[in-house]
Amino acid sequence: MNTNLNYKSLLRSMPVMLAVILSACGPSVTPAPTPDVSVFYTQAAATIMVNLTQTAVAMPSATQVPPTATPEPSATQAASETPAIAASTQTVAAPAAAAVASLTPVKVDPATAHGCYNATLVADVTILYAPLFEAGDRFTKTWRIKNTGSCDWPRGFKIAYVSGDHFGTDTTTINQKVLTGAVTEISLDMIAPALNGVVASNWQITTDIGKPFGPVLSVAITLPGSSASTASSGGCLNSALVSDVTVPNGTEFSTNDEFTKTWSIKNTGTCTWNRDFKITFVGGDLLGSDTTKIRQIVGPGSSAEISLEMKAPGSEGTVTSSWQMASDEGKLFGQLFSFSIVVK
Repeated sequence: MNTNLNYKSLLRSMPVMLAVILSACGPSVTPAPTPDVSVFYTQAAATIMVNLTQTAVAMPSATQVPPTATPEPSATQAASETPAIAASTQTVAAPAAAAVASLTPVKVDPATAHGCYNATLVADVTILYAPLFEAGDRFTKTWRIKNTGSCDWPRGFKIAYVSGDHFGTDTTTINQKVLTGAVTEISLDMIAPALNGVVASNWQITTDIGKPFGPVLSVAITLPGSSASTASSGGCLNSALVSDVTVPNGTEFSTNDEFTKTWSIKNTGTCTWNRDFKITFVGGDLLGSDTTKIRQIVGPGSSAEISLEMKAPGSEGTVTSSWQMASDEGKLFGQLFSFSIVVK
């Protein structure tokens, strides 16, 4: 009986106990509803599309592409599209480069030019190759020259002595302005020396401070000799031209033609030429050749044929080349061997 009373008392007190426990836990809070994740996905997609649309509008293109609902590209796709953008930039820049190239100054031949100055021989106006003169004869040599550089030649430029015989003259001021692309005539008053055989004189145009440019300009004359011309006969080392075996003066060639020039040369000295003696370039145009050993022994009074492999230049005009014998130690002696070709 007492047990039943205890159970009933306990049951009656349970509501009170529950109220006490709930009040200890604080006021009740209504829980927030669970957020819908799909809403955030929708908002993110909308934001991405707005950014993509703004980027597309900002980028220059031939055709404006309207925004679409394409999802944001992945990292792999973005990396693969980067080269395409770079290529587009290069394509746009190409016309600008072409425009700059069109303003490039006239090209000059680096082999003969000095900076923007260059020249080419148009023609020998007077004294064509090796006419006959007597010692002491006066003559005027005139070259027709074209300014092929990209700068005008101001007054004060010179025609300067290079090699051979001076022919009684020296470096001379041109005293005229020559515009780019213009043709002018340059002359020197000369005197035939007291020598014999074919004798050459070589010159070149220089700036007002002596910097040479353009081709070597040559003049060659033939002299019968005189009693004063002891330098051209006798002595230990001396030489004389017997004949032009090949390519006589004035031979015509096309540009870049290859040919063999051969002289018959006599040892008019009293000493033997050994195999290391040379035929040496002294002026004019090399014609693709250079100083070469004769590779034969030539005794006093004997003659030898000496050849050079040559090539006509790549531009038209009359070209002169001058050569001379030299010992194995490089000492020049004897007659100058000059000839000219006509390139057409």
